[in-house]
Amino acid sequence: MLEIIGTIFGSVFSGGATGLIGVALQRYADYKNRQLEMQAAKQKFEQDLALKQVDMQIMEKEWAGRVQVAQTEAEAAADAAASQAFAASYAMEPKRYGEGVPVGKVGGILLVLLDLFRGVVRPALTVYLCVLTTMIYYQARKLVDKEDLDPEQALQIEHLIIGTILYLTTTCVLWWFGTRNKQAQPKLG
Repeated sequence: MLEIIGTIFGSVFSGGATGLIGVALQRYADYKNRQLEMQAAKQKFEQDLALKQVDMQIMEKEWAGRVQVAQTEAEAAADAAASQAFAASYAMEPKRYGEGVPVGKVGGILLVLLDLFRGVVRPALTVYLCVLTTMIYYQARKLVDKEDLDPEQALQIEHLIIGTILYLTTTCVLWWFGTRNKQAQPKLG
């Protein structure tokens, strides 16, 4: 009988020990699975966060592009408006007030004189400004030659005169010849 009791207790203890070992292994496996799930969740969170940051960067670039497009369109609209205003000034340029008016009337003669005055103002002003600037240049050269000025002052005056001559010449020539009405080229053949 002792053998039976020993077998029963041995079986109970060994079965209990095996059950406890099994529970411990199961708990350890559950713990490791939970760690893996947490690590996977952490990686998924980090990936989602990285995707959100990439989405934010894409949206920022998209909005920056939209802003740039809007600025470009606004600049283009402003340029178009300025071109239209400039083109409208062309429409007024070739008008002649005396055109179609009988010359014999006093008013007709005044309109012809007005047309003459309008036609002479720009070239006369151009020549006047160029002559005036040249005279100033020669006067400044005389002052420098007399050595009444410090060399630094003379150099400053000379630079101002040269800058003024270049500015006036460029402005007059480009304005005068650049605003001529463009005519279509004659077709050959």
